[in-house]
Amino acid sequence: MNGRFLTLGVALATSLISCQKPAEYVEKVYPIQEEVELKMAGKWEIATVDNVPVLTNEKQVVTYQEGWTAFRSASDSAQKPSWMEREPMSCSIYGNDITENINTAQPAFLKVTSNVETITEEQMTANVKQIHSSSDTAQSHFIVYRKIDKDFSKDIVGLWEGKLALPGIPGVTDHRWDFREDGTFLSFDRDTINDEWVVNHTTTNQYMVDGTWLAMRKQALDPVRDSRECWDISVEGDKMYWSALRADSVGQRHEDQMELTRIVE
Repeated sequence: MNGRFLTLGVALATSLISCQKPAEYVEKVYPIQEEVELKMAGKWEIATVDNVPVLTNEKQVVTYQEGWTAFRSASDSAQKPSWMEREPMSCSIYGNDITENINTAQPAFLKVTSNVETITEEQMTANVKQIHSSSDTAQSHFIVYRKIDKDFSKDIVGLWEGKLALPGIPGVTDHRWDFREDGTFLSFDRDTINDEWVVNHTTTNQYMVDGTWLAMRKQALDPVRDSRECWDISVEGDKMYWSALRADSVGQRHEDQMELTRIVE
């Protein structure tokens, strides 16, 4: 009798299992992947590298567009002098990994991979690897990006006079720049004896603004020299404010500030 009940129970269990629908395959989607796809589009600026605030001259700005395409700006002289003004890069997303491949030849780097850890509307953190094309070496860093919601690339065009803003010290207006729509600029020095502005001649005066980051480069042939100067900027009416985190020759950090006024001639 007990054997008959056991056989009946096994048969019944087998019948029930056969009537159930097979389990559907559901791809596992991590919450961070959804967050990356929803919040990644936009303009991001490097804020810290390995938990240290990045110097303004070493900043990069990357813009992600749905599609996906990335545009990266950098004024890099650490590896080899390079000038990337919204350089287009193909972009792919897999999970929370973002991969950018540069489309044109640049000596600074070829490929950027970012493993995103957190992302909000204001901030993104990621483990980032840059593979340099010049030496085929990889550098890995933990980077914090901040979201940029303004772009002053058009507001900067025009003639400006500026003075260093030092706490407790009256500023002297001894700088003048003429930023042109074609990405070039003229810089002037003040001749205090004759009270006039004298153009500072160099072979190349080039600038770019991406978001709130301004990069300027000057090149001279005799002697050969390539100087870079970057600032974080904001424009309010006829006033423009520059600030920059710098480091001196011994690594001591300080902040420079400049106040500019638009000049209408």
